[in-house]
Amino acid sequence: MRQGFIPFMRAHGQQPGPGQRPMTAGALAGGAAGLLPIPLLELSGAADSLRLALAAEDWQIPVFYVGIAVLAGLGYGGLFQRAAADRRGGWLFGISYGFLLWMLGPITLLQMLLGRPLATGTPAMGILAANLLSGLILGLLFRPAHGVVRRFLERQTLASAQDVTPRATEQSYGR
Repeated sequence: MRQGFIPFMRAHGQQPGPGQRPMTAGALAGGAAGLLPIPLLELSGAADSLRLALAAEDWQIPVFYVGIAVLAGLGYGGLFQRAAADRRGGWLFGISYGFLLWMLGPITLLQMLLGRPLATGTPAMGILAANLLSGLILGLLFRPAHGVVRRFLERQTLASAQDVTPRATEQSYGR
């Protein structure tokens, strides 16, 4: 039991290291996770329901949804940190997070602000399905997005290390 628990705690129980940026990776994955469910919102009629409830233009609903998804990705990376990059459990973290956001956002907050249900029937099911799909995509894409962020940081580190020449150092710090 001890051999199985120690690696689990190393992977999930520690803060991210200096080369890890879970919130940045979450924002990237969240942007993609916000784009992909937009057709589902349109097909289910949820986008029309959101337009009517929020008095928004046609183009504002996708922008609003993607913006919220980016913020949700930031929160996802900040909340789960290193655990979000888990190969086997990332999808489960993501879909659970999508359900949580559905419960807090359209069900609780928006209904409380509007004083009535945001959507009923098929559009309401579309909003739930879009949030679950968005969370699932967020969980699946977090690990690859984190790899992109790490490669970018490594390139930046290599580029800055190559820029350090004796002449540049003298100019910066003097002799």
